[in-house]
Amino acid sequence: MILLAEWVLQQDGEGRRIELYWGDLSCLPPEQAVDLLVVSAFPNDYIPTPSSLIGALHRNGISVHKLSFDKERDMRGEFSCWLSRLVGVRSFQRILCIESGWRGTPPEIADDLFRAIAPISVTNVPTRSVALPLIGAGDQGYAVEQILESILTAAVSWLRRGMPIDVLKIVAYEDEAASRAKKRFIELKEADSVRRKDARHWDVFLSYSKPDSSAVEHIHRTLTSARSSIRVFRDKNALKPGSSWLMQIADAIDASHCVLALYTPSYWDSVPCKDELTAAYVRQAKERRQILFPIFYQNVKIPSFFEGLQYADCREADLLKLTSTCHEICAGLPVAGT
Repeated sequence: MILLAEWVLQQDGEGRRIELYWGDLSCLPPEQAVDLLVVSAFPNDYIPTPSSLIGALHRNGISVHKLSFDKERDMRGEFSCWLSRLVGVRSFQRILCIESGWRGTPPEIADDLFRAIAPISVTNVPTRSVALPLIGAGDQGYAVEQILESILTAAVSWLRRGMPIDVLKIVAYEDEAASRAKKRFIELKEADSVRRKDARHWDVFLSYSKPDSSAVEHIHRTLTSARSSIRVFRDKNALKPGSSWLMQIADAIDASHCVLALYTPSYWDSVPCKDELTAAYVRQAKERRQILFPIFYQNVKIPSFFEGLQYADCREADLLKLTSTCHEICAGLPVAGT
């Protein structure tokens, strides 16, 4: 295993590392042992081909096909992944298999990998160290640069949100793939540094589903009427063209004093909305102060994980209560310069 590049993300005095290697994931040395080894596959297809990580593991006596019959956790419908039981080898404890085709192509489901790790991390299954190949860049034929960017975009976003991973090892097997991956890794790291230096700070981050735009317009008008200098993040107005949507959203949540979430049926049907809420929830727990200000605007079943969050009850689409709630939130914001 040869280290090609490293990206250290500083969060509250702790360093979370993303490392790029050239090497063979099927035979990690003891000093590189990890909690989770990620493999990629087509749906229900674990044929040990000569050029795949599944094939290399099979030659070392580990059958992903056999492990698939007794999964620890099957999350393919939600997150394109399933988790194996303990494997019994020294180089990794469990396999996390991500399968394209359930919810999208490898570049589209890279974020699912971290969505799957989030619920695993609150169990007794260790997730502090994770190793993965350039998923989809082998037998599935996707470009190294495209896959690496998808993985890094998702990884940086989730690690900055507080995802409990201390080190993420991304490993390229082929010489040419390693060289191309190193070049793209450094480019993305440098671009992120420039973008974060230019980041703005916000008073309110509006988390909402697009079908609820009319209510959001009312919220925005109320907030700006109550305080003309208020800085409100709304994705369609605040995002810079040509930049990573996910990273900009993640940065904006971290740079906002509070997050206002508009609960409606379409909100809970939206994966990005739930990601935003989870990110704000993690930050709130970490900072031990109220970050989230949910507004219950239309009747809907709240997922059990979020039931304990206090909310302002503005049902059923009560604009007077919504206006009053916005004024209360605005009054609680710090005055500029304090």
